[in-house]
Amino acid sequence: MPGKSDAALRVLRWDLGGQGNQVLEAMLEHPDMTLSDAVDMIERENPGLTGSNAKDKREAEEAPEPPEPAPRRGRAGPEVAALLQEFATFRHLLKPGEAKEVEAALKEVAAHPDPEAIAALRRRLRSLALQAAFWRELAGPAKTANALGVVLLRPDGGVLAQGGASAPLMEETVAAAMRGEMERRGTGVYVMHLSVGRLVIARGKSVAVATLFRHAPGKEVVSVLERTVTAIEENLKAADKTFGNPALAARYADALLKLVQRIAG
Repeated sequence: MPGKSDAALRVLRWDLGGQGNQVLEAMLEHPDMTLSDAVDMIERENPGLTGSNAKDKREAEEAPEPPEPAPRRGRAGPEVAALLQEFATFRHLLKPGEAKEVEAALKEVAAHPDPEAIAALRRRLRSLALQAAFWRELAGPAKTANALGVVLLRPDGGVLAQGGASAPLMEETVAAAMRGEMERRGTGVYVMHLSVGRLVIARGKSVAVATLFRHAPGKEVVSVLERTVTAIEENLKAADKTFGNPALAARYADALLKLVQRIAG
C-alpha cells in the first residue's frame, strides 16, 4: 500500500498525464477511503494507470544521465595579460612564498579562465598597487606646508616658545610690528601681511600665538589657534612649567605647528 506522500505524488502524476478526471471519479465513489487506500484501489481497478506509471518510471530510470554542463569559461586574454603585467610591477612588495602563490594562481587562470579567480587576483593586486602608492608618497618629496612657523608670545612681545621657520618673526622690525599690533588691537584674532607671508595672531589676555602662513588659512585653523590660547590661559601653572623649560617649550611649539600644518594643508 503506498504511503500518504507517495499516494499524493501518484495522483499528481495521473493528473499531469491527463487522467485526472478518471482518478477524481474513482475517489468520489469511495469517499470513506483514505488517500492511500483510494490510490491502491484505483491502481487495481485501472491497470493502465499503473502500467503507464511503471513504464514511465522504468524509462526514466533507464534513460542515460544528461552530460554535466561544461564549466563556464571567462575571458582570459587581455585581462589576464594585464594582471600579469601588474604583478610584475609590484612583485617586489611580496615575500618570495607569496609571490610564488600569486604566480601559480595567474598561470592557473591563464590556462583555465575563471571569473571568480580573476576577480580575487584583481583585488589582491589592487591592494599591492595601493601599498606601492603609499610608500611612493612617503619616499617622494614632502608636500610644502602652508604653515611655516609659530611663535608663542607674552603680550609685551616676550618669546615663550617657537617652532618651524620662525626666524623671520624674530627679526627686530617684524617683532616690533607684532608688539605694536598686539598693543593696539588687544585680544582677538587678526592678520598682518608681511613680505614673507601672512601672519595670523591669536591673542588672549596673557599669551598670544603668532603663526606664519604662505597664504590665508581657513576657519578651522583660526579656531585651533583660538582654542590653543584658551587652553593655555585656563592652565597657567602647567603653561609656566612648560614654557619655563626650553626643551619642553620647543617640543610644544613644534607639536602645535604640526597640528596646524595638518589642518591647513
